[in-house]
Amino acid sequence: MSKQPLLSGFETLCASQIDSTPTHDIRDFPNLSRDTMTRNAKWFGLAGEYLVDSILLRFGIYTSQLPEMLPADRIVYHPAADLRLQIKTCCRARDGYFHYSLTKGYHRSPAGVKRYQESDFDLVALVALSENAVKFSADRQGSQRIAISEIETLRADPCASLDRAVGELGFAVGKVAGSSLLPILVGGGCR
Repeated sequence: MSKQPLLSGFETLCASQIDSTPTHDIRDFPNLSRDTMTRNAKWFGLAGEYLVDSILLRFGIYTSQLPEMLPADRIVYHPAADLRLQIKTCCRARDGYFHYSLTKGYHRSPAGVKRYQESDFDLVALVALSENAVKFSADRQGSQRIAISEIETLRADPCASLDRAVGELGFAVGKVAGSSLLPILVGGGCR
């Protein structure tokens, strides 16, 4: 049996270019260099997903994580319906807004970056990570943002935007018969 000789430099090309472990240099979040933010983007995205889970769980709404290759990040077991949720995280504001691009994929991947299809998700959760705030939306615009002036309102009533978004999908919030979460929802959404 013949043996294929190694090609010089090939191992380096195939090796991961990004270290997958978080480093202590992120302890100064959100005051980080652009390079540090980029190098740790997966960790910040995961933190955003867990923040969404935490907010929903506090109000008795359960979620299930979906595999990374699917277009949605979570299934949300909302009393009105089981909804597919896409989560987008922004670490810090720029020019008075947190900016979000509703695209899937990576610039360096073979498939590239693409727009989501209408059937990919039902709701989007926009996470302002440095402010620990989340805005839920049924809007599918490719570019979205949260104004810094919205942050206090989002924190004061974390589920108000969820109720609005679910309502925009045509579901009546708080009127679901047979739901174990009905007492939580009666009289004002997921309070």
